[in-house]
Amino acid sequence: MKIVITGSSGLIGNVLVKKLQAQHHSIIPLFHESNNQTHKKDFTWNIFSKKLDIKAFENVDCVIHLAGSNIAKPWTKAHKSSIYHSRIDGTNLLFKMFKENNIFPKHFIAASAIGYYNDPVLEQTDESGKVGNGFLAKVCSDWETATLQMETLGIQTSIVRTGLVLSNDGGVLPIMNKFRKLGVVPTTGSPNNIWSWIHINDLVNIYIDLIHNKLPNGIYNGVSPNPCEQGKIAKTILLETKKQNQSILPINFTPNAPAFVLKTILGERSILTLTNQNIYPSKLLKESFAFEFPTIEMAIENLIHGA
Repeated sequence: MKIVITGSSGLIGNVLVKKLQAQHHSIIPLFHESNNQTHKKDFTWNIFSKKLDIKAFENVDCVIHLAGSNIAKPWTKAHKSSIYHSRIDGTNLLFKMFKENNIFPKHFIAASAIGYYNDPVLEQTDESGKVGNGFLAKVCSDWETATLQMETLGIQTSIVRTGLVLSNDGGVLPIMNKFRKLGVVPTTGSPNNIWSWIHINDLVNIYIDLIHNKLPNGIYNGVSPNPCEQGKIAKTILLETKKQNQSILPINFTPNAPAFVLKTILGERSILTLTNQNIYPSKLLKESFAFEFPTIEMAIENLIHGA
């Protein structure tokens, strides 16, 4: 199968490309011009100047669209604009190119995020939940609207609303892991805040099952069926560190950075560290998706063992 992937060098894309290549698919990464210094011979696009290598999409079976500016960087006015327009304008550019050039991949699979929903949201919320308020909800809602245009071209379209991704290579876990061997794992805001998380392998497998039609096209919450309190994640990391004899000091300490401090330092971006969302993957469970790491204990054990 020929698969074009945008955002292939990101946390999710990097793992996804390796798994798909191992399955002998033909992978065509589409690099943004600004990120293509070492890949001069690869296909490129430029969202802001609306340039795109159309040849990349010849006889394509599937497009996986992950590209978007990093939300973890400081939310200056310019970067907030980049976060928004890199996602919405990028998706619109792909739609326009497909329509004008009669290019119709069988399946278009795009990322979104659980930022689509309200934060905080303490009641269990599945894919039927309403869109929230604020910047991230606006980004996700408009991003999904742009993605769903693909259906007007007769293209199967799917969206994965990604939760907090647990990986040793990026996201929140490397930060939490920084001092775990010393018996210290910090929490932010409140240890009682609910984190709707997912192991990187399970997230990538959602995309793979969509590609192989093991999951019908649609909108899915890319989260574990067992969201849990942030404090439990911190304690699980310390427990697993001790269990695998990686502890240097015989202490277990989970210091907390208060919400007011984070709001003062990070401003609007503090919502990322203070997240408190109880999101549930009803549609994945309905389709009997096989989570490899459904519990936080299983996920942390696997990741710390491989760290």
